[in-house]
Amino acid sequence: MATEAGDFPPPLENSGVLVSESSKQQQQQEEDKVLESSIKRNTSETDKRKRRREEWEKLKEETERFESHRGLGNILRRAEDLLSETDALAKRLHVPIPTEAEVPLVEKIQLKKAHEKRLTDMLSTVCKKILTFIMSNKWALPFNAPVNTNIYGDYLEKIKTPMDFGTIKRKLDGGIYKHPEQFVEDVRLVFNNARTYNKPGSDVHVMASTLQEKFEDRYAASIVPRLVEEVKRTDADMMECRRGIAEKAALGGRERADGECAGLIQAIDSLISDIDTEKLKAAARCQPVDRASKERICEQLKELPEEDFGKVLGIVTHHYPGVKTSKEVSFDVETLDALCLRQIMDYVEFLKHKGTNDTWPPRAFTSSRKKKI
Repeated sequence: MATEAGDFPPPLENSGVLVSESSKQQQQQEEDKVLESSIKRNTSETDKRKRRREEWEKLKEETERFESHRGLGNILRRAEDLLSETDALAKRLHVPIPTEAEVPLVEKIQLKKAHEKRLTDMLSTVCKKILTFIMSNKWALPFNAPVNTNIYGDYLEKIKTPMDFGTIKRKLDGGIYKHPEQFVEDVRLVFNNARTYNKPGSDVHVMASTLQEKFEDRYAASIVPRLVEEVKRTDADMMECRRGIAEKAALGGRERADGECAGLIQAIDSLISDIDTEKLKAAARCQPVDRASKERICEQLKELPEEDFGKVLGIVTHHYPGVKTSKEVSFDVETLDALCLRQIMDYVEFLKHKGTNDTWPPRAFTSSRKKKI
């Protein structure tokens, strides 16, 4: 059958171009999908790495905190052990000081001889010098020799115990006096006898009173202070002797005690070194204090009472031992490390909420210490 021209579709002149454009769009979409998928994968990997990094940082922080707590716990236990050893050593070293009655007789005799020698030296020097001074006075003539009872027949009736400076001098030279007070009693006896036998207002009565005033001045200035010092010296010597006996009894002597003390001192020095190391680690882990917090703490410090501010100074000097404190002290918070600043901030915060029974610093590990005790 023949067909007419109008029955056929028109020729597809641009069909190749349309197919090419469609293919390009499809290819572009596929590339976009691949790129999007790649971006998502990259983003996912970045997030995973970020999370792993955060988890690692958190784990590291927790590990450091755990190691710090364990180190501080070990330091606390070592400190408690050292305290126990120190207390035990102190108890072993402590021996009750014996009473004077418990001091051996040999020790007492030695102390007594030393005491008597010092008194003898005082008699032979100070007392003899005073007697020479009195006897050389022009008014001492009636008292330098015994009273002549042939001239004064009633003298022995009125005076029961005659005494004169010449007799006193012979007793001094002969070592009869054992104590300066014995010498003083005889000198006063001379003056008392003279006033007893002679009427008030008489020459001898006046001379005796005048000379006694001079003697009492010398006695108060030269003898009394030495006697007071001798009493102190005697008591001190006895106490030293008693302590020496106690020390010899402690641990069987000082050598063993010194050895144990040296070991404790070495252990304490090692403990202090470890504490300083932990403090440095804590300071390194401590988060820096921002500007606003520093300004706030400065204002809060200005309002603290003197007693509380003194404790803040204690925190500062604990971290910086070279800082000298006085009644008027100022310090720049910019120069303080983060650990010191945060302890100050914690203390100021504690002051805001403290109760009547609260103390600073808080008593950590109290329950564990009580259990051990």
